Amino acid sequence: MKKKKTKKKNKFKKYLKKFFNSVKFLIIILILIIVVLLLFCNHLMNANKTYMFSGASDYVTILNGVISLNYDVNLLSGSDINYVMEEDKIVSEYKIGYYIFKDNTLSPFVIKTGTDDEGLSLKGLINEMSAFNITEPYNIKRFFTKENKEALEEGLYFIIEAKTIDNEEILDKTEISLSKVSN
Repeated sequence: MKKKKTKKKNKFKKYLKKFFNSVKFLIIILILIIVVLLLFCNHLMNANKTYMFSGASDYVTILNGVISLNYDVNLLSGSDINYVMEEDKIVSEYKIGYYIFKDNTLSPFVIKTGTDDEGLSLKGLINEMSAFNITEPYNIKRFFTKENKEALEEGLYFIIEAKTIDNEEILDKTEISLSKVSN
């Protein structure tokens, strides 16, 4: 009885040895490697999304903005924001920045706020704010949370909320045109 078991074990060992040294084994391993690499490449391609954006309103034009969501770093590179009104406004309070449409409301994405009793030039504020730049490592989720990334698909807005020194309310909402450059 022991001889039969030993013979069967030896036969099986010979079969395995022959199989692992055969061309079939190499082909199977190569196919598995190719499948794994294709799945990994697909993941990398779907993990990278790049958007270009621009927009215009009565107060500003926005050009050359970029949002890049990729495997290593997420970034928003503000844009060239130009104040286009002829008359400058002197503001005592302001909230200016990018908003996303989340849960049926506009939520702040990247904004700058401030107050000044003596007043600040709205044109000067907007022209100096042209550097709305965020660079965030993929593992940090302050600005680029999953919800915010999904909300970008719904739209991006540039909003100016301000109050002049004469208590005039300014509300300018610019819908930003997002163009997906890469998947």
